[in-house]
Amino acid sequence: MTLSAEQARELARRTVSLTQADAAEALVSSEDGALTRFADNRIHQNVAENDTSVSVRAVIGKCTGVASTNRLDDGSLAACCERAVAAARMAPEDPDFPGLPAPVAVTTPDRVHPSVSAFNAEARAHAAAAIIEQSAERGLTAAGTVSATEYTVAVANSEGVDVGMSVTTVRSTVLSMSPKGGSGWASHLSGTADDFAPEALGDEAVLLAMRSEGAIALDPGVYTVVLAPEAVSDILDFLGYLGFGAKSYAEKSSFLSGNIGEQLLSPFISITDDATCDETLGLTFDFEGMPKLRTPLVEAGVACEPVTDSYWASKLGMRNSGHALPAPNSYGPMTMNLQIAAGDARIEDMIGAVKHGVYVTRFHYVNVEDPIRAVLTGMTRDGTFMIENGRLAMPVKNLRFTQSAVEALNAVEAVTRKRVLIGPDEGGANLAPALLLSKWEFTGQTR
Repeated sequence: MTLSAEQARELARRTVSLTQADAAEALVSSEDGALTRFADNRIHQNVAENDTSVSVRAVIGKCTGVASTNRLDDGSLAACCERAVAAARMAPEDPDFPGLPAPVAVTTPDRVHPSVSAFNAEARAHAAAAIIEQSAERGLTAAGTVSATEYTVAVANSEGVDVGMSVTTVRSTVLSMSPKGGSGWASHLSGTADDFAPEALGDEAVLLAMRSEGAIALDPGVYTVVLAPEAVSDILDFLGYLGFGAKSYAEKSSFLSGNIGEQLLSPFISITDDATCDETLGLTFDFEGMPKLRTPLVEAGVACEPVTDSYWASKLGMRNSGHALPAPNSYGPMTMNLQIAAGDARIEDMIGAVKHGVYVTRFHYVNVEDPIRAVLTGMTRDGTFMIENGRLAMPVKNLRFTQSAVEALNAVEAVTRKRVLIGPDEGGANLAPALLLSKWEFTGQTR
């Protein structure tokens, strides 16, 4: 069983008290996760894992050292603390280190749903079977996952920080493949098992796969596109990784650098990082125990300041927005709950407004070509279609693209009212709408 928030907080406090350093921080992570995998229309793997770990950051002057353990007795915790102190004594001094942060009030909403603990191996097997059935009964093959997780994080430090919170998630993905070459994708993410509809999820993937049969080739070029939420979420992930953090901003490798207050994206686009939003998942404090503040990053296309942690807030003279990753951290502060503000369109209206263009369900194998301009290269997958005279037409063979995400989002002409919660990793999620863009460059076809 995963530790409760109070148990994790007590463990973090106890660890701090054992650390012989000028200052100390303890991060406790406890997780109980289970995953059911299926492929070729049958379940082939069922795994479960339970673990609790403690990471200690010891501070000696302006030097820090980190050590971790998953042995929770006092002797093992004390040994871990000693290793952290030894690492700090050998570390180079960082004159910019501001010290560990002082406590700030944190609101921790209840994000644990009892239905998730009841979503056991049998329940996951029934869900997987319901997904598979949608493909099998129509002669297609399904592969995917069904998982349930409860995790708890607590942070305490010698300055008085003492916070903890538990979160539950249910995730599922399905790829349906047709013997005629079509493929379709669907995914689900929620904090509860009660709203999971496996039959509908499987049916969504099957319909895409069947509609994708007999795909035609499309010439490279610049097209009007409608991006489904899965594809939009990929763009958000890369924007967060490449440019919404204070470290890349300070190092001038971010698209925000030199552009604060400038019209960078379409006026239809407003992006925030907001862990406190009722529609999202994850912790409402960062890995230093600071509250994750709602942080506007783009407002009506105008670039705003990046997210920070205690180190970069002090270094740049900005507020601490509460986006620290666990120490040691070479990435700097990071967004984990990005969202694009809802528009007023329906996806049917977007498609109906396009005379000649492309509909993209999701991207695959996306990589960075130019971090400063956020140029991404990758391919479409599992549901790409021509749009002709306002209707989805022929399926299209998967396309390669090389496109600046910043330039693409400057070409947005409509945003859907409906947003979908999407997130491949524990700890956060994106709220992504569908987007209509006047320009997207496809550079070729996949082989």
